Amino acid sequence: MPSQSDRLVVSAIQITAVDGEKDATVEKMLNLIDQAGERGTRLCVLPELWTGLGFSDATVYRSIAEPIPGPVTNLLAEKAKKYGMYIGGSLYEEAADGRYHNSLPLIDPQGLIVGTYRKTHLFDAPNRTDIPPGIRESDKITAGDCLDVLQTDVGRVGLSVCSDLRFPEIYREMALQGTDIMVCASAFLSPRYDHWEFFLRARATENQCFVVASGQYGVEPKSGLAFVGRSMIVDPWGTVVATASDTECCVTAEIDLSFIEEVRRRYPLLDQRRPALYRTLRGS
Repeated sequence: MPSQSDRLVVSAIQITAVDGEKDATVEKMLNLIDQAGERGTRLCVLPELWTGLGFSDATVYRSIAEPIPGPVTNLLAEKAKKYGMYIGGSLYEEAADGRYHNSLPLIDPQGLIVGTYRKTHLFDAPNRTDIPPGIRESDKITAGDCLDVLQTDVGRVGLSVCSDLRFPEIYREMALQGTDIMVCASAFLSPRYDHWEFFLRARATENQCFVVASGQYGVEPKSGLAFVGRSMIVDPWGTVVATASDTECCVTAEIDLSFIEEVRRRYPLLDQRRPALYRTLRGS
């Protein structure tokens, strides 16, 4: 039988962040974090760029951005301490060197930032006719270059952001570092729900880890961009444990980390890898 310590409650929160309304957006998020905390959540995942998407014009992201640590992460730290939970979600970071990043800090139950992931695979899609006038994330921010996995009281946690999902190498690297829970903070564009669910289930199944993924939801009124929402918690067998409704909300589920070992016992995929065959991957 799994021990009580193997079980933990996780939550994913989805909202519609509105450019130019940062204070109201932050307040809305803090109220939903309270819901997660009252449910006994140990790990709470917020969406990508949850303090403001920055898509409504070419420079608004600069007014949304702030240092890490900074005012917003300080507010999250207070909630983390109050509820004894880990909290992670991405926001525009204004770095000390003047560059900007799409960064996901993970805050622990003591209110400390235990690690910050900077999005490594930026969303550059200038030729997408369904995204007027096209998006090139690299015009705004600098990509990160690190895939560290964080040791926490709720297991080993790997961090990722949105379009990272389309690059399975990221998640295999995290799995090989011993990840138990893969976090994805996203603003996955509608109507690609089929891709969203497929990628989350695939990343969980092929790496035999839990995935906790939160997304922006609805239509951002300043830019007109629409987002899938449907925040999900997926187990190592690829089963969707919980999915958010089509609204701003907090979705919560209890997971059992001992199921990772059981799934890997049933089918030891990571042990059966043959890296000597993957010559192109080794050299890329």
